Amino acid sequence: MDNEIKIVASTSNSGVESKVRTNRTEYADGSYEEIRVEEVEGGFIKTICTRKKDGDDWKYEDKKSVHFEDPLLDKTAAGIASRLEQIMKNM
Repeated sequence: MDNEIKIVASTSNSGVESKVRTNRTEYADGSYEEIRVEEVEGGFIKTICTRKKDGDDWKYEDKKSVHFEDPLLDKTAAGIASRLEQIMKNM
């Protein structure tokens, strides 16, 4: 099951607005992988949270990385064409 949660203009306690998108894939055994991208000044912070069942135990792993381009953007030819079309319409 894929869920996408969009928070377009969330204001934190410090008054700074941020845009966060989350894609989460859940599995039958209760494990999941969640990819969260937060847009910040100057780029994006991508966090991958993985929760996996390993026998009777659970493994938890979080990885963070910084990107200059949105890592969730569709980089296929169709995705690029769609974004260019939107830019042309807004001109």
